[in-house]
Amino acid sequence: MAKNIKLSIASKAREAITNSFSSLEAIKKNIVILDELKSFIPSLLDTEFDQLKTNLLANGCKDPLLLWETTQDVISQGPADETVYVLIDGHNRHRICTEYGINFNTQLLPFDNILKVKEHMIDLQLGRRNLNPQQISYFRGLRYNNEKNNLFNNFYSKNEVELVENSPNGQNDHLENFPELTTAQRLAGQYNVGEKTIRRDADFAKGLDKLSPDLKNEVLSGKTKIERIKIQLLAKSNEVHEPISEINQIELYVKPVFDITKSGSKMGLSSVDKLAKQKFNNLLKAIDLVYKTRKLEDFDIAQRAFEDFKVIL
Repeated sequence: MAKNIKLSIASKAREAITNSFSSLEAIKKNIVILDELKSFIPSLLDTEFDQLKTNLLANGCKDPLLLWETTQDVISQGPADETVYVLIDGHNRHRICTEYGINFNTQLLPFDNILKVKEHMIDLQLGRRNLNPQQISYFRGLRYNNEKNNLFNNFYSKNEVELVENSPNGQNDHLENFPELTTAQRLAGQYNVGEKTIRRDADFAKGLDKLSPDLKNEVLSGKTKIERIKIQLLAKSNEVHEPISEINQIELYVKPVFDITKSGSKMGLSSVDKLAKQKFNNLLKAIDLVYKTRKLEDFDIAQRAFEDFKVIL
């Protein structure tokens, strides 16, 4: 009798292990790769990719690939009740392991939405010790821009919308109950830097994102040198419609922005403040309009007003 019980337990244990292994293998064969997440973090340089491949071939894949366990409707790819596993960390390792038949493990992580996924991806990068100052600045700025863009893109959602960070008292009845800390202040506290540093990081990241992937990676790695202020000024240019692939092209877009900034400084502080207040009020009016109408064309107007306001800052 006891022997039969032991055999039954052993049989169930083998069955559980087999089912678990089968489930793991099924997940690994059906990993979903979203271009939005694959391109969110700058890719490796060719030399870095080759070094990673050499290490994986020699030592195997020791760190698990991170997967976002979610459903098809969340990523807008199918029925709500169908579970999907989206790759969020390890795109290069997944490519190499798949191509060369290297075994790898996975770790499943739950997130409410893709914004939280991107925040986690950024924090993973910032937690790695081999980042240079440009890369650290870029990822902090990327975090800021990602959160701010999400706030604007989700202005329809009553619970998530934060149309502006601050509003003068009495300026607008719809712009009330704002959080005590702005996004920049909150991230500054999280990363132990100044609020102005976060805003400069945001411009640095936005300017870099106007470069081609290859040029951006070269700037971030330090392979290609360019003054940081030029990248920050590039962020304020509305004339970049295609990714910049040559370093000498940056000057063409930066000079007009620099001229505006320089002419603004000659106007005197009071004149600049007056112009900034005017543009800010225009932005408030545009936001109030989009709050009332919920029309896409009015939202586009608000976005343009926001960009126009940023130029004078």
